[in-house]
Amino acid sequence: MSEDGEPKQGHARALDEWERMGLDKRIEYDNLRRVFERLDLKKDDRIDKFELKAQYDVLGHKPRPTTEYGLSEVEDIIWEVDEDANGWIDWENFVQLYLRCRKDRTGKEPTRLFNLIEFMVCDKDGGGTMSEDECMEILYHRFGKEVMKDLTDQLFKRKVDEAEKEFTFTEFLKLVDGNNGILSSHLKKMNKQQDKK
Repeated sequence: MSEDGEPKQGHARALDEWERMGLDKRIEYDNLRRVFERLDLKKDDRIDKFELKAQYDVLGHKPRPTTEYGLSEVEDIIWEVDEDANGWIDWENFVQLYLRCRKDRTGKEPTRLFNLIEFMVCDKDGGGTMSEDECMEILYHRFGKEVMKDLTDQLFKRKVDEAEKEFTFTEFLKLVDGNNGILSSHLKKMNKQQDKK
């Protein structure tokens, strides 16, 4: 190492954990770790169906008791993410799902846990809401500038003297759900354009 703490020429510096995992920024790692630790109520380095259900209860969201696969929605979410088929989500599964969804431009990755993660990243105090600006930032990253330009007035319309809107998790889902949300038609349009390329 040189005196300024940088690796000497010809010596590669060791990668930090967040870099090894494929995250672009240290803040992403810190945010994901904070959310994972909030979900991991038992502090056993994994998230099971009871812990996931507990977070939905805190947020006032009611997952479906049974999906088309005969599982509860919470069990179904874990099944989508659980690469090891051990019945829970560990840190590696958690980060890999986040990365796959963050980079997905096809709309084919399962996003139910990703939606929860992004919401919880913005809900730093655990109060159950995210601000309008935080919501817009997520939508911008997911859908791009053109979609946001088209929808900003429709989605975030308010009077001059009104305070910024706070979104609950359920309201956030109504925006981002790829099948039924307000933005679903725009997502389908984006997918058709991708398919043509």
